[in-house]
Amino acid sequence: MGVNPIVILGSVIYFAVIFYIGWYSRKASMDSSDFYVAGRKVGPIVNGSALAATYFSPASFLGLPAFIFILGYPFWWALVGIIGGMPIATLLTAAPLRKYAPTSFTDYYADRYDTKWLRLVAGIPTLIGGLAYVILSIVGTALFLLAILQIPFNVSVVLASVVVFAYIYFGGMVATTISTAFQGVAMTVASVLAAGYVIFNFGGLNGLTDAVLANSDNFFNLPYVSETASHPLMATWTGVVGFFFVWHFGFSAMPYTVVRFFTTQDIKAARRSVFWAVTIGGAMYGGLVIIGTGARVLIETLHPLMQTEGVTNAMGVLKHMKTAYGVAGASVTDYSMIAAVEGLKSPFLLSVLAAGGLAIAMATASGWTMVLNVLLGRDLIGKVFGSSWPVDKPVQATRVMTILIVFVCMLFAFKPPALVLDISGAAFIVILCSVGPPLILGIWWTRATTAAAITNILVMTTLSCGSWMYAKYKLGSYHWFFLSDPANKISTPHQFYWVFIGFIFFIVVSLMTKPCKDEVIQKYSLDIRPEE
Repeated sequence: MGVNPIVILGSVIYFAVIFYIGWYSRKASMDSSDFYVAGRKVGPIVNGSALAATYFSPASFLGLPAFIFILGYPFWWALVGIIGGMPIATLLTAAPLRKYAPTSFTDYYADRYDTKWLRLVAGIPTLIGGLAYVILSIVGTALFLLAILQIPFNVSVVLASVVVFAYIYFGGMVATTISTAFQGVAMTVASVLAAGYVIFNFGGLNGLTDAVLANSDNFFNLPYVSETASHPLMATWTGVVGFFFVWHFGFSAMPYTVVRFFTTQDIKAARRSVFWAVTIGGAMYGGLVIIGTGARVLIETLHPLMQTEGVTNAMGVLKHMKTAYGVAGASVTDYSMIAAVEGLKSPFLLSVLAAGGLAIAMATASGWTMVLNVLLGRDLIGKVFGSSWPVDKPVQATRVMTILIVFVCMLFAFKPPALVLDISGAAFIVILCSVGPPLILGIWWTRATTAAAITNILVMTTLSCGSWMYAKYKLGSYHWFFLSDPANKISTPHQFYWVFIGFIFFIVVSLMTKPCKDEVIQKYSLDIRPEE
């Protein structure tokens, strides 16, 4: 298809802005408070945009349209789940955690449950989820670089890793927050603009609907509405509702959004951040639904590779991309949204979309990398194992952790284990069912105990990871209940039921074990709740 100079120019402008932010912020990140939590000086609009960009990730920008492309329109429930779950953060964690004002995600576990070892225990699922997210973010960045530069996938992975590393290394949380806020706006503009192009191409929403139905008459079918569901995973309500619940509660307990509450000016700013995140994110998701809905038709009717010998449908286009550019594993399906926009043959639109895609991928990578380098350096090496290095040279220690994290994730990104949305879903479930109950119930339930926190994290991490992988290799998909009869499989997206089991398990173990000290409960549960 060839490299287009307009697309290159748009990407250069985007990178110029990002690197300027990193360079400009370098002097504001010379002490640990600024590097870790941006000096707690971030306003609600900037923080809300940063929350949206960090939370939505390439799993949203690439993965959600790709899953609509694969599963059909009923997958829109997942979008509603993400947007609907955001206000829960205001009620459950945003205000209490800003009032508590920690530096790291694991601070609360160590303080509320009165043992430094919970930093290590809580760090296990956080590390698993964090590495998964940095991997999928590098993959997302690489796919957009591939679209821009038309280079082999492995080369784009290396470039993506270098770019992500550079501006985290120099700017810390100050640069990460400011640049991520800019990225939140960029991704929303890209999504809405691309959706407008799609609607205009079909002459309106009715024209888009007619074209989609002509291409796939079961695309809009919900469970039990007709004999043929849009996809086997959408043939029962457990599939549709399951995808909704995978992301619904994530905003209140995922480390990379929770730490954003630490950076705000005050409690009111923390609450207002969620409002702005919903506003910005809602606009983006509206665009993504439209793009994902029209993707297959756009590719099969307009994409230039449809003229290639042997290519007869949208999947044929993606397979050709996989062969031509060496895209690893199933990740080529994540390219479906980019391929749909390529079909519209607008270099300007593709340049905006590429900038938005790079924005959201890099925002998530930076947010999670900041969580992980603080976890590995300050929390584990420093506070758990007693090394003075993170204390004496906090910025240096954090930057070393950044190098390690990005390098390890780059190695996995060359051959990602699944689609970006599947990687995201696994990370959500393992974190929500393991560290979610001790965090949320630790704030709102005085009976939460140390033994329950430790046990819940270890048991739920093992069960959620194990069942997810077992379902894939035994039943062929992460989304079938892992104990299903192969001849009569039950749809349970990402084994989402572990979230509910985790909360029940935590409550039961807490009722059977010794409560925490009264002064600990008072300080880290009762005192941090919002005043009535």
